[in-house]
Amino acid sequence: MFIAIAQSNPIAGAMRDNAERALARLDALAASPYPPDLVIFPAFALTGTPVGGLCFSDAFAAECLDVAHAFAQKAPLPTLIGTLIPRPLEEVRGFISEPEALLCREGTGGTLGFVDTGNDWGPARYAASVTTVIDGHTISVLLDDYPEPEDDFSDSEIVILMLAKEYRGTNTMFTASEQMGLLREFARRNAAWVVVANLVGAQDDSVYDGASVVLKPDGTVVQAAEPFVEEVVTYNISFARPAQAVQAAVGSGATQRFEDSHLVKPLLPYEADWRALELSVRDYVHKNGFSDVVIGLSGGIDSAVTATLAVDALGAEHVHGVLMPGPHSSPGSVADATELAEKLGIDTLTLPITEPLEAFRALSQEVLGQEGSFLARQNIQARIRTIHLMHLSNTFNWLLLNTGNKSEAAMGFSTLYGDTAGALAPLGNVYKTDVYGLALWRNERSSVIPPAILEKPPSAELYDGQRDDDTLPPYEQLDRILRPHIEEGMGVDQIVEYLRQEPDNEWVSEELVEQVLDSVRAAEYKRRQEPLAPSLGYLDMGMDRDWPLTNGFKDHYRDLKPDVSLSEYLGMIHSWKRPDGWDFLAN
Repeated sequence: MFIAIAQSNPIAGAMRDNAERALARLDALAASPYPPDLVIFPAFALTGTPVGGLCFSDAFAAECLDVAHAFAQKAPLPTLIGTLIPRPLEEVRGFISEPEALLCREGTGGTLGFVDTGNDWGPARYAASVTTVIDGHTISVLLDDYPEPEDDFSDSEIVILMLAKEYRGTNTMFTASEQMGLLREFARRNAAWVVVANLVGAQDDSVYDGASVVLKPDGTVVQAAEPFVEEVVTYNISFARPAQAVQAAVGSGATQRFEDSHLVKPLLPYEADWRALELSVRDYVHKNGFSDVVIGLSGGIDSAVTATLAVDALGAEHVHGVLMPGPHSSPGSVADATELAEKLGIDTLTLPITEPLEAFRALSQEVLGQEGSFLARQNIQARIRTIHLMHLSNTFNWLLLNTGNKSEAAMGFSTLYGDTAGALAPLGNVYKTDVYGLALWRNERSSVIPPAILEKPPSAELYDGQRDDDTLPPYEQLDRILRPHIEEGMGVDQIVEYLRQEPDNEWVSEELVEQVLDSVRAAEYKRRQEPLAPSLGYLDMGMDRDWPLTNGFKDHYRDLKPDVSLSEYLGMIHSWKRPDGWDFLAN
């Protein structure tokens, strides 16, 4: 059986456009000298994902069904494709005449898989997996679901996984040894070919990494698509090898050596993160109807990495840098930003903020009798810079990219309506220390970020001699506090105990950890106004954390008694239940 995997990149909600693109791929495959016997798209290839509240729209539900039915009629080849059915099948009959041709998971928001009407699928409905016969071969299809260890597909010759798996770091990719090991074991345990069609592309804060694969019944990888790119890969599946031989090899416990003919090389963490962020920038810009972006270049590491990502994603001709020196800007910052722009090949504009800043201060003095507080005089600089950037965005239809990072967002180290502005923050879920890691990795490919930017102390330059560590702990310490708090939900006691187990723990103190966590709590209101940021497997500070804006809780060091270990203390909390059986942590 000659199969094709169409690793596709849809736009959420654009069902008709997604269908047209999918049909164009099918037409091209049908016109080729050797058309596939079966074409497999990923889950949600028609509707895109996530669709959020669209699932509650009657108009969206009708559109899903109309497009799915029309696609099934027009597909020139036997095809599996994923979409949504936001209504139970009993309600489908009001929209289309043949709901029995559709296969879905029960309830709203299930994945739809169907094959063109030239195949006999039968009335198998409300199933997480579907088994059918195509060209005399038994095929099972899992719809946006992974097999459980107890699932038995040994009667199937091919098991197809139609997935929309988000990128959550390199260990979650099919290029990783752990994930590949699970697929190999599944193929061998069931003595079946395994075909994985995974979605690719970025949608809002989600990134889908692709890397679709085909495995033989013995676990050998024979075909693989590149991660983070849209493409079609093909393979001719042979059923010549008896399944019993594979089962015997599995049962014997013999050591298996895999002679993979097409295994994609695993990506290093910073390389994978860079490619995920690059894809996120490209898709957000293009899918929202823009072609160009504008970025404020401060001569700092964050704007340098953001600009480099934008160039890699869109091309230098579509990236515009803006230098906005002020009264406290160092000559080196302007020179470093200029050098970066030259190396990237992007055009720049210089719009100083000194004159509008002086005009604002003069007006404030005239009306208020003072120029404003020290904090107000600092923040007005960031807000004037945003006025420059948004003026250019509105004038030339350039999308504004925010340059903030997760460490600064966590601490509220930003100016509302100033450097929190922008449509997308590529680094918004990247800790400051990882921003440096990404920069160093990117410079290994080609040295575009000047060494001076990497070596200078971080500074917002809002007053003479300002440095970030005047206000914040050094980032290498700050991030070691923030990570366990944000990603693991640790409190002061846990973080202190955790950090004191590390060799270089002389800087750790209860007071420092309390101060950091208090700053994180107090900055919740700012983060609700931060731009959208692509997720890389970390908890999103704006969308996932969801602490109350008005919040009187203040964590503190509890100095647990020596005879009560932290693990016992936390275990006691986690095991506590009310008499009616309700666990408060389940809320």
